[in-house]
Amino acid sequence: MDKRSQVFSWIFHSNGYRKLLVSLIFALACSAALLPFHLSLITRIMAGWDVFALAMTGMMWFLFCTTTAAEQKRIVKKQDDNISTIFAIVLTAVCISFSGALLLIFNNDKPSFDNSVSTIVTLIAIGLSWILFHTIFTVRYAHLYHDDTIIKHENGSGGINFPNPDAPDYIDFAYFSFVIGMTFQVSDVTISSKTIRRFVLLHSLISFVFNTIIVALVVNIIAGSKIHG
Repeated sequence: MDKRSQVFSWIFHSNGYRKLLVSLIFALACSAALLPFHLSLITRIMAGWDVFALAMTGMMWFLFCTTTAAEQKRIVKKQDDNISTIFAIVLTAVCISFSGALLLIFNNDKPSFDNSVSTIVTLIAIGLSWILFHTIFTVRYAHLYHDDTIIKHENGSGGINFPNPDAPDYIDFAYFSFVIGMTFQVSDVTISSKTIRRFVLLHSLISFVFNTIIVALVVNIIAGSKIHG
């Protein structure tokens, strides 16, 4: 393996902590690059969050699209020691980003360059936060599916039963996660694990709150733009 391949693998097929580190470096670089434009601190922070969310989501989805079901099981076992921490950190960050978006919108009472930029940054943050939120749940469902305790209790099924007889890969878990995020229910997938069922309940409740906030934010932004226009 050449040096470029090693760096490539270190970034995209690394554990969650490395992905967090790479994303954080990009975010800090973005915030620093915006210093000459005299934007408000919260606008620069939200812009940094946009870059963080984009980098984190991009690395995860690259992993999803390049990992087979067999490789996924090996990766899950390798990362079992830190997935809960990564999940908690990113989920908290997503919640904070929504709070920042609310603060930016309610402070945009006068038209200005900073407010125009903050509106764009906020809209991007809302979209990326929503995608990252369900992407993180995708990873969590994959880890729960391969959890030895659940597998033993569910007689080898993993607690999530897909209609296809083939072993599920990350894209299957992404389908499962995003369907819950958009409809607050499962579709053709059945759940046989009490642990996963409770996790799906949590996912659905948070998704409902987030989706409600997103609709309210978009309506507020559109209404505010018409008033200022």
